[in-house]
Amino acid sequence: MKRKKTFLIKFAENILRVLKIRHVRLYGHKFSKKIYTLHQHIVLLALREYNHGMGFRRFCQLLPDYSVLLEYLGLSQIPHFTTLHKVSHRLKGSLLEGIFLGFARKAKFRAGIDSTGMSLQHSTYYYEKRLEHFRKAKKKKPGRPKKKRKKKHQYTSIFVDLDKQLILSTKLLRGSKSDNKMMRPTIRKAEELFGKIISNDADRGYDAEYNHEFTNEEMEAEDYIKLKNKEVPVYKTKGENRKKVKQALKKKKGRPRKNHRNKVETIIFVFKKIFGEHLTATTARGQRQQTRFRMIAYNAYRKAILLFFEHFYGTVLVA
Repeated sequence: MKRKKTFLIKFAENILRVLKIRHVRLYGHKFSKKIYTLHQHIVLLALREYNHGMGFRRFCQLLPDYSVLLEYLGLSQIPHFTTLHKVSHRLKGSLLEGIFLGFARKAKFRAGIDSTGMSLQHSTYYYEKRLEHFRKAKKKKPGRPKKKRKKKHQYTSIFVDLDKQLILSTKLLRGSKSDNKMMRPTIRKAEELFGKIISNDADRGYDAEYNHEFTNEEMEAEDYIKLKNKEVPVYKTKGENRKKVKQALKKKKGRPRKNHRNKVETIIFVFKKIFGEHLTATTARGQRQQTRFRMIAYNAYRKAILLFFEHFYGTVLVA
C-alpha cells in the first residue's frame, strides 16, 4: 500500500524540486566531506524557520522526532548543530534569493510590492511597556529633551505573485527606508520573470514618476500604483506617466477593478503569523539569512497548501 505523503514530506519535496530547477549543486566544494548535501541542509534550515527560528542546538535535539522526514531526505545521522549554523552563514544571499524564482509559475500572473518590518528584539510586550512606564516616570532633567528611543527593526521589501501568493524577490536592510527608492532594486531581482507579469500593484508609498516609468517601460506591465493627491487636476500633476494614470482613471467607466494589492497585506500577515515577526539571529548578516530561509519556508508551505486544496476540490468535483 502506498504511504500517504505528510505535510512535512510535501514541504521538503517542494524545496528539493525548486533546488533542481535552479541547478543548485549538491556540495559546496569539490573537497567537501560529502556526508551531507546542500539540499539536505537547505531543507533543514527552512524547517527550522517553520519552527519560529528556534536555536540550532534545540532544533537538532528535536530532529529525531522527524524520523519519516529524515528517511525521505536520506539522512542516516543528524548533523551537529554547528554544521547547520556554519552552512546558514556561508551560503550566498544571491543563491538563496535565486531559489525564490524557482517557485514562480510558467503562466502569466499579477504581481505586487510592499514592505514590512521584522523585529530584532526578543523582549516581551509587557517588559517593553514596563520600561516605557518607568522611563516616563523619571524626573526630567533640565536642558534639551532626549530623542524618543527607536526600536530596532529590519526593513523587508517583498515583490510577490498576487495570484498564488508567493514571494518572488526581496530587499533586506537595517532601519527605516523610503519605499519609493526600494521598488526598482527589489523588482529587478526578479528580472527574468518580466515577460510573465501582467500588472504591478503598489500603494501610495510607491507613487513616483520613475516607478511608473519603470513599470511601463522595463516591466512592460499594466501600471496600478496608487496615486497621491487624486483631487489635483491633470494639468497640475507632475510626470508624464503619472498624468496618463490619472487620465485613464477619469475615462474609466463601469465597475472598478478589484483591489488585488490587498493580497500583499495577506501574504505579510500569514508570513508573520506562521513564522513569527521576531528574528533570533544577533548579527545583521545572520538576520538577513534567517529572513531568506523563512521566505523559502513560506513558499514551500504555500505550495503544499495549494496542492492540498487542488487535490481536495478535484476529489469533490469527481465525486
